[in-house]
Amino acid sequence: MKRAVELCLLTIPLLAGCTHSVHQVALGSFDDLPPQARMHPVEAEGKQSAFLAAGDTDFADEAMARLAASCPRGEVVGIQARHSTSLGFFVHTNKLKLSGYCVEATPTPPPPVAKLR
Repeated sequence: MKRAVELCLLTIPLLAGCTHSVHQVALGSFDDLPPQARMHPVEAEGKQSAFLAAGDTDFADEAMARLAASCPRGEVVGIQARHSTSLGFFVHTNKLKLSGYCVEATPTPPPPVAKLR
């Protein structure tokens, strides 16, 4: 009996262990950047926890909306998406980290006005 208890005490921590994995990393392009464009980095994250089952994927849509909202006067280019999962005992957490560059085209100055003499 004592041997069975010892075996259970050693096995339980192994079953409750956690793992972490990166599923996918994707990178967008920097095509067609306007001349004289100003760029600055932007980031957004989304997270979903689930117990025993997968859940919805609204966390990804919400992260993308936050990324777009961080660049209200421009366009986000070069988006890097990192999707990972952390597994625990009956629970898993999906994480999505988005980063990119907000490109704001500088307005072209008006042509010079000719002065009359």
